[in-house]
Amino acid sequence: MPFSKHGYPRPLILKRGEEVWLRPVRPEEDDKEIFAFLSRLSAEDRWYLDFDASDPETVRYHFINYNPNKILPIVATNDKSQVVGLATLERSHPSARGHIGRVRVVVQPFYRNQRLGTYLLLDLIQLAVNLGLRVLTASFIKGIEDNAIRAARRLDFFEQAVVPEYAKDSRGNRYDLVIMVKRIHRGYDDF
Repeated sequence: MPFSKHGYPRPLILKRGEEVWLRPVRPEEDDKEIFAFLSRLSAEDRWYLDFDASDPETVRYHFINYNPNKILPIVATNDKSQVVGLATLERSHPSARGHIGRVRVVVQPFYRNQRLGTYLLLDLIQLAVNLGLRVLTASFIKGIEDNAIRAARRLDFFEQAVVPEYAKDSRGNRYDLVIMVKRIHRGYDDF
């Protein structure tokens, strides 16, 4: 299993002093809590997700009945065992893109600006290193996800491309899509 050497569950202390735990999704235990997490997101937040959070089949495909050879979902839980953050590392099948992973992070509004999104992204980067991936990609909507763009930059993601007016909000206003890339070096040394 890809998670076996990754040291889960992993405790974190957020900026305000609250403890949360990172761990892989446990399909048999987390089904209801993942749906509850997604339902606690505002309609605007759900609008910008790149999957339909209201479709149970889609949610189960990505987070409950996932194929660990393709999708690795991580949750952040609080002291009440509520999911407060959700992140995925998606991999291509072994081929020309087999060395590339795609990352996604969603954090409940109350837990934003507490470094939880950054911790989740760092966790996915470490998981990618452990799996031997060489490149990570992430996409963000400029003007909506600017904090996430800044956090990704601090973790050495760089802007690879901007697709003008790619996304739109519920009122029809258009936004650019920023595609960011991180190159992963073969061996990170500890010091």
